[in-house]
Amino acid sequence: MRHCQFYLITSKKSEEVLNGLKKYTLGCENRADAHGFFWIDNGDNIQQIQLIFGEIVIEWFAGKWAKFSMTNREINVSNDADLPHGAHIMHPLEINTFSDTILNEARNARYPSEWSDKIMEKF
Repeated sequence: MRHCQFYLITSKKSEEVLNGLKKYTLGCENRADAHGFFWIDNGDNIQQIQLIFGEIVIEWFAGKWAKFSMTNREINVSNDADLPHGAHIMHPLEINTFSDTILNEARNARYPSEWSDKIMEKF
């Protein structure tokens, strides 16, 4: 299995600061359904990471351990739900073998060199 090779997507959005945090976007060279985001403070400290592998999401928040979720894209959502088209709801997942697999994907992925160590220390 080839490990995900993430790269940094540079855009005007990555120059914006919201609530004191800058958001960066990660694309994946070798897996179309994998991407991610991370938010840093003005001291270049990562405050949040969100990695998406297919429909499984792993999120890390400063001072907390990772949590796992599944998006609602694979689930049939009733039209009565009044959700805008393309809206995503995160459904919590219990820690299990499936979550361990995703955690291993995050741990074995390659990240942009300037952020790799800071991302890897969170997982």
